[in-house]
Amino acid sequence: MESPLSTGGRIFVAFFATVFWGMGVRGLHNLEINVPNAVLVGETVTLECTWQLEDEEALYSVKWYRGREEFYRYIPKELPHTRVFPLPGIEVDISRSGARRVVLQEATPAMAGRFRCEVSADAPTFHTEIRSAPLEVVETPEWGPKLVSDRSWYGVGSTLRATCVSPPAHPPANLTFALNGREIDMESFVYELPEWFKWDPPAKSDTTTTEAPDEDINFNIFHDDNNVQYLDESYINLHKEEIRRPPKENVKQVFERSGPDNRMPSVGEVLFVVRHEAFEGGSLRLTCIASIYNLYAARAELIFDMEQPEVASVLGVRNDARDSTLSFIVLWSTLFLLYNNYFFYVR
Repeated sequence: MESPLSTGGRIFVAFFATVFWGMGVRGLHNLEINVPNAVLVGETVTLECTWQLEDEEALYSVKWYRGREEFYRYIPKELPHTRVFPLPGIEVDISRSGARRVVLQEATPAMAGRFRCEVSADAPTFHTEIRSAPLEVVETPEWGPKLVSDRSWYGVGSTLRATCVSPPAHPPANLTFALNGREIDMESFVYELPEWFKWDPPAKSDTTTTEAPDEDINFNIFHDDNNVQYLDESYINLHKEEIRRPPKENVKQVFERSGPDNRMPSVGEVLFVVRHEAFEGGSLRLTCIASIYNLYAARAELIFDMEQPEVASVLGVRNDARDSTLSFIVLWSTLFLLYNNYFFYVR
């Protein structure tokens, strides 16, 4: 068993470490951490930590923490090299983990947090570097958003009000509104359902995830399979994140919730005065897009017709004009007959 360093020995090591540092020799440098910003529930998560050591330097240890709690350690001088410490929400795949990466199985909301990688060089410097990054675990909505309005048509100058609601999710979905494919500002955004709002039975929605699809799949995430509407490329160009369609066999992960349910709905409202240029081909298309990171996207649409003038009133004017014309013709015909009869009797 190794004996701990004496006070004099520690001073000696510190002195040489200072000398090496002053000479510009850094045994451990360029430490980088790679942690995904967010993953879906049930996904496998790979955490990576990379660094560089000088030729004569050796690695002493690599430690991984979530928050302040250590859950994985790698020490090349020990057998076995790896040690795992139990931590709620984290299950390490030891067979796929090593010095520079740790693989975590079946992500759950309990896994989320800030992950820290701590790397230490061996003697004489024992130089240590630390990097950290957050990880979010996403629970997507169970079905797509719902967009509602109180009217099916609008006229120029009238006020359009519409509400979009996305089902509970963690984190709550972001909502974006687009008018004829062009993004518009939202009037309000909350995380509580209006008292008047009622869900329809869950319907199949046009959703997307980052599951890798076949190469020949169209990446237009807002394509409607029924070929009813397409969201304009002008909106897609504003959002550079690549969001891909899930494979047909993709099944929503089901897990046993051990903690509180932190899912929340998202509610957004738009309110604006309709102008003539809002209509394209006699209709106005309002789209609501619900998205979470680059892992989920779904949409709902309403198509409003332009309010037309009263047809009956127009026909009424035409009928009055026609009747006036006929009356005028009858009057002149009558006068003409009376005139002819008058001259006939005079003769």
